[in-house]
Order: sequence, then C-alpha cells, then structure tokens
Amino acid sequence: MVNVAGAIDGTQIKITAHRENALDYLSRYQLHDFVIPAVVVGRGKFIDTVCDFSGSAHDVRMLRNSELYYNAGRGNMLQAPVVTIGGRDIRPYLVGDSAYPQVPWLIKPFPEGTRDPKEQTFNKELSRARVTLERAFGILKSTWRVLQKRFDSSLEFAIKCAVACIVLHNICVDQNDPGDDNGDDYDRGKDDGNDDVMDDGDEIPDLLKDLVCGNI
Repeated sequence: MVNVAGAIDGTQIKITAHRENALDYLSRYQLHDFVIPAVVVGRGKFIDTVCDFSGSAHDVRMLRNSELYYNAGRGNMLQAPVVTIGGRDIRPYLVGDSAYPQVPWLIKPFPEGTRDPKEQTFNKELSRARVTLERAFGILKSTWRVLQKRFDSSLEFAIKCAVACIVLHNICVDQNDPGDDNGDDYDRGKDDGNDDVMDDGDEIPDLLKDLVCGNI
C-alpha cells in the first residue's frame, strides 16, 4: 500500500448500566459500553480519537459526526504528499474495515467473499496496513489493564480514565517505550454486516489493487 496516512477503527470499553445510559449504551454484543474510535499512525500513536460515543453507535454514524469527517471532506487535511497512479493523483488516505464508507480519503477492503485474486491480494495488503492500529489497541489495553475491566464508576469518570490512558500511551510512544505488546485484547475490526454506504471514491481501490498486483 502506498501513501497510507493511518488506520481507523474503534474499541469498546465496558461500563456499568445506569438509568441514564441503560439503553443507549447497550452494544450489539449485549454489553453496556462506550466506543473509542481512533486514527493510529505508523508508530502506534493515536492522533485522532473521541471517547463519548455509546456502544450502540455504528462506525458510519461516529465517523460522520466527527471533526475528522468534516475536515477531511472539506480538504482541510490529508492533502499531501500526492502520488500519481494510473494517471490519477492519489492523496494520503486512511485504511479501515468494511464497516466504513468508501470515500477518497478512506479506503476499505473489497467484499470479503470476493473470488477475484487481485481483490483478495489487495484485501491482504490493506489488512497488513491496519496491523499497527490493532497492535496499538492491544498495547493500550494490556498496559493499562483498567480498560479491560468494567468501569463501575460514572460514565464521565470512565471516559476521563480512557482519555488519560491514551495520553499516557502516546507519551510512551514518543519515549520509545514499547509497553505491554499483547494484541489479544483488541476487540474491534470485525465486519458487522453494514456494507452499504458508498461515496465518490469507488475507483481508488481499483487503482491501488492494480498497483499492489503489479499491473501499474
């Protein structure tokens, strides 16, 4: 993959059900939790994250209600460097799983059931590009194990703790401290069957697929 700026996904943090959040924070896993959607770059650093979405929120809804979506969609970020592929200028982009929309600045895999060898190769390369994100979430939860447990405190306190852990994680990355590298605690990145949101970046994966397969 070329010109990848980072990877996007989220992870769940378990909480105790209170009267004010009993329904909104009930996720599709039948647990009460909130979601941390985040963008992670090459060294495993979190550069964009929000910690107040309920567990019932879909990835597309969280994305479309984020500053990331607003700024990227208006060209305020992810503009350089530019790589030309097949006569088309490709700006930096994020990689995500199939739950996300296909837009010029966010590339997702071809359908999982594809039988096209080139599309399968592309999907494998995209998956490799997301390894840093999966590893970052694994280190985050393994180093600060409070994030693996259920918060019995208020939702506000739980969110503050999650934010503090992410800040500490980034400090460790800056200090070249590898943390507790155990990716088994990462619980997102699964296809939830919502694969119907598309936009105007549909041709970019085809160009990248041809590049990965040596056709360009």
